[in-house]
Amino acid sequence: MKQPTAEQIQEWIDDAHYDIESQKRRLKEGFREKHNLTLERFFRARGLYYRDMALGHAMLGERPQAEEALTESIRYLALPYRMAYDETCEHRDQAVPPEKSGTIGIPQTNSLLLAMAALDNDEINAELIPFVQLAERYEKDQELMEMVQTIRALQVMLSRGEDSLSASILKTALDHSKSHPIKGAGWRRRTYTINLTLWSVLQRQQETFDEALKLFLKDYETESRGENRDLAFAYASLEAVGMIKLARRYGLKYEGDHPLIPAALL
Repeated sequence: MKQPTAEQIQEWIDDAHYDIESQKRRLKEGFREKHNLTLERFFRARGLYYRDMALGHAMLGERPQAEEALTESIRYLALPYRMAYDETCEHRDQAVPPEKSGTIGIPQTNSLLLAMAALDNDEINAELIPFVQLAERYEKDQELMEMVQTIRALQVMLSRGEDSLSASILKTALDHSKSHPIKGAGWRRRTYTINLTLWSVLQRQQETFDEALKLFLKDYETESRGENRDLAFAYASLEAVGMIKLARRYGLKYEGDHPLIPAALL
C-alpha cells in the first residue's frame, strides 16, 4: 500500500487540532443540548481526534508529541466508561445508562485496551482499567464470547494480574474458535489472531508470536485498502504496537520493520 507523504500526515494532524477546537466551541454554544446528543459521544469523538493526532506524530517520528496525544486520546476514550462506572467522575450526573450508550461496546473496549497497551503506562492503567467494563448484555452473548475473552485477558494483563488467569481466559476463546471454524475474513478472524498473539506472549513463544503478528498485520493492511484508506489509522496500527509492547514485557522481541508499526511508539 502506497505510504502517505509528510504533507498528508501533517494535514491529518492539523485536521485533528481543528476538529478538537471546533468541538469545544460547539459544546460551549449549546450544540449538544440543542440536538439532544450525549456527552459520551463528544468525549469519544475527541478521543479519536487525539488518536489520529498521535498516529500522525508517530508516523513523522515525533515521539514526545505522539505519546502526549495518545495519553489524551486514552483519557477521553475512557471517559464514557468512567461516566458509567466511576462514582467519582465529575460528569457522572450527565451519563446515560451503559446499555443505551453507543460509545461503550466490544470493538470500542477492545481498541481502547490495546491503545493502553501501546502507551504502556502502568499508572494510567491502574487508574482507568477498573472502569473499562462491558455492559451486561455483552457478557451474556455467546456469539461474542471470543471478543469478550480478549477484553478480559487484556484487563488482567494490563493490570499485571496472574498470568495463569489470562492464559485460561485465552485458552477458552481459542478452543471455541477451533470448535467453531472461522470462515473468511471479519471480526472472528481478527479476534482469533489477536487472541493467538496474546496467548503466544503469555507462553513466551517467540515463533508463534512472530507468525500471529504477521497474520494480524496482513489482515489489517487488507482492511485498510477499503473505505479507510484515506485515514490515519489505515497506515499505523495501535493494536499491533500494543501487542508488541505486551510481548516485550514477557521477554519476547520484535525486530521487524513494518510500515504499519511506527518506531516512534515502540
